[in-house]
Amino acid sequence: MGGINGFFISILQGIHSFVGNYGWSVVLFTLLIRFVLLPLDIKQRKSMRAMQRIQPMQMELQRKYGRDQEKYNKKLQELYRKENVKPLAGCLPMLISLPLLFIMFSAMRNLASEQSARMLLNLVQSMPALGDGTSLQAALSAIQIDLSGLSITPEQLDAILQGLTLSAEQVQAVTDLATVALSPSQITTLTGLLTSEQAVLINEQMELFLSGITLTAQQAQTVASGIELESWLWIKNVFNPDSFMNSILPAARAVTQDNASILTSLQLTPISGSEVLTEENLQIIASFLKTPAYASIAQAMGADNFIRIPLNLVFFSPTLTLPTSFEALFSSANGLFILPLFAALSQVFMTKVLTPKQKNENADAAAAAQQNPMNGAFMKWFMPLLSLWWCAGYNAAFAIYWCAVNVIQIAQSFFINLYFERKDRKAAEAAQIAEK
Repeated sequence: MGGINGFFISILQGIHSFVGNYGWSVVLFTLLIRFVLLPLDIKQRKSMRAMQRIQPMQMELQRKYGRDQEKYNKKLQELYRKENVKPLAGCLPMLISLPLLFIMFSAMRNLASEQSARMLLNLVQSMPALGDGTSLQAALSAIQIDLSGLSITPEQLDAILQGLTLSAEQVQAVTDLATVALSPSQITTLTGLLTSEQAVLINEQMELFLSGITLTAQQAQTVASGIELESWLWIKNVFNPDSFMNSILPAARAVTQDNASILTSLQLTPISGSEVLTEENLQIIASFLKTPAYASIAQAMGADNFIRIPLNLVFFSPTLTLPTSFEALFSSANGLFILPLFAALSQVFMTKVLTPKQKNENADAAAAAQQNPMNGAFMKWFMPLLSLWWCAGYNAAFAIYWCAVNVIQIAQSFFINLYFERKDRKAAEAAQIAEK
């Protein structure tokens, strides 16, 4: 993974190589980012305090020259120069913070996708060999399909040979209409070149093969106990959401579900340059999730300890997933929904408490402050609701980053304001001494 996403992920993985836990690695990474941005935060706070200080003078200019916009702008610029105020100086941190948020969202999503895929691939590799001694990974990457009973016409045969990238051995098997080993993606392409009846026969062969991959309850428990999860505090898997509505492992899928829809629901897509997120690996993962063996492993991890309640709303029909008991909440749910709530509440605190309150000296100034879109009710509640939505729906690693940013910004704002207040107080005391 290249680009700036890859750069950030490389730093995070470097921290992880020392810390050994992705949750705490995200916290340290956030501290590093905020330390780099600290000079800009100080500059922004200084600019905001300067704008607050000259607001009464600005409102006086508005009262005098409000009807002559050109003269008002000229006098306002003179005021800025006289008081050494740079209004745009406070905008740079905001211009950096928002793109950084989206970059981190993308980086955490890519990292979560890679780590989740790696965990599932490790699970496939830990499975016992099939009856013929073939490893499950090899069997899922080359599924045996019998073409002899499909009544393939010569025209269809030509389309298959032209539409599929095949090895010499596969070409011979297809030409002879014999049994051929095909990858899941090749099978998907093949069914698109055949009639619906022929495609059903091929899918039935795949479903029969996948349905035969089973584990005993004891084997499933043994495999489940060997799964290495990236936990953090109360969260069992930081690459899944911190939510009581999510199980620790992805849910098992119906054997009839197509691989593309499975990968879409898991937010797994091939990424150029990744050794894990390749098309072949993702097809193996999707096929494995449809096996009874994986269903047994997920059950051993508590995936069946949930009830699903369909909701028929006006515009969409979501499914509400809840643990079946209080015990299941702590044993089977991936999280407790603490990070999404903390992200929203800390955002409210930042918006309401840490936003500088303007010292308006007249009604006009108060009205102007209320008309400022950044002070409106929409902006005060938009970011908290957005943070709740994102942190609830995406991986906990990103939610940890969001919450860590909020906590650090609250602390920074407190100490920066404390510094400037002491500085202003000392300046005022010095002025009073000079007057005496």
